[in-house]
Amino acid sequence: MNKILTSKSGNLSLELRQDSASAWLTVKRSGCLVDEKEILDLIDEAGIKSGFDEAMQLIRERGIEKDFDKPFPIAVCKKGDQKEASLNYHFDPDSSLCAPSEINLEDLVHISYVNEGDVVATFSDNIFERDGSIYDIFGELITPPVINEEEALTLAGEGVRYEARDFVAETSGYPYLDQDKRICILTHLRVKAEEVPRHEFIRSPLELEIEGDISKVQIATARSLKVNGSLNECSVYIEGDLIVSNDIIGCTNPGIQVLGNMQVSSIKQSRVFVKEDIQFDNSIENSNVACDGNLIGTRSDSRITGGLSQAGGNIQIGIAGSESAEETEIEIAISPFYRGLLMQMTKEAVRMRDEGDNKALDELHERIKLCETELDRQLNNFLKRPADIKKSVRVEADVYPKTLFRILKHSYQIKTRQSGISIIEKD
Repeated sequence: MNKILTSKSGNLSLELRQDSASAWLTVKRSGCLVDEKEILDLIDEAGIKSGFDEAMQLIRERGIEKDFDKPFPIAVCKKGDQKEASLNYHFDPDSSLCAPSEINLEDLVHISYVNEGDVVATFSDNIFERDGSIYDIFGELITPPVINEEEALTLAGEGVRYEARDFVAETSGYPYLDQDKRICILTHLRVKAEEVPRHEFIRSPLELEIEGDISKVQIATARSLKVNGSLNECSVYIEGDLIVSNDIIGCTNPGIQVLGNMQVSSIKQSRVFVKEDIQFDNSIENSNVACDGNLIGTRSDSRITGGLSQAGGNIQIGIAGSESAEETEIEIAISPFYRGLLMQMTKEAVRMRDEGDNKALDELHERIKLCETELDRQLNNFLKRPADIKKSVRVEADVYPKTLFRILKHSYQIKTRQSGISIIEKD
């Protein structure tokens, strides 16, 4: 319904037209002079604050003449076409991730990923993208484009949730559109060993599965790594679990670091640090192995030969040492994982200092401080543990000479071959 306001003199009338969201002024032919203040007072009474430029444009476009007793527009709100809000992606929706099964690790080197909590897409409410006026003639912001909330929810795919116009990543990974145009996060990738590049340091937030043996590669992942083959002379950093179906061989520079659990067939001539448990099927040979959890040989003939193998929990294996009487050290200690890392980083700090790499050295010192803090925490936890919880080493079958067992401050040197041994922590 239209509303008409009249000035005090009766010479002016202002019609507020609801259908066109506009205001039209009529100057009556009375023979009296038109007072500009009277016009401004009438506009102020109506509450009109915007749309004046649009009114001038409409007058020009339609050739409207201002004359007595003939209404002409003084404020206009140009209505744009009512449409749904546009969806803006914060990633390339046309990237190769449209077909996740076809991508490889080299593709990921050139694609940015998102972290948990990042907004990967949003419905735009940019007022400058709208057709027509931003404000109505009364200065009120025009209602933004409509969002079909039910349809919006269907666009949230795997690893993504929809809330308040935004699509939010529920996990770290690579955003992409699936075949149904749903927004998803890629968290797992399976590749062939020959597709793993040797010339680049692979950093990925994905859970990786590699088919075949890999050699001389560097990989760091924020999730788990599964290798259906062997690791040969590799550098691997895993924030999740590591599963190697065959062997870890010659991985020493800097070696293998795992913040979760590890399962492997054998470890040979390698440096392996694991924060949780290690399970191996066959053997640990001439290696430096440390874990803060349990060290378990899953088979009755599982063997540790040569090198130093340490655990923060219990150790259970089939055979210790060898017939050739290789010197073998098997130890239960307080947080060997962090102790091993601290020793390794300290050596690296000496090298960086000698080379004058001050920036990298400062960063390494910060990591050393964090490691020292965690080592102190582990020591406090050990001292506060219940007195009835004792750690133990158990060898089911043969124990050969030149095998040295240590449980905290107590050592046990094996001088003659014997069948089995069970050593429990002493006070």
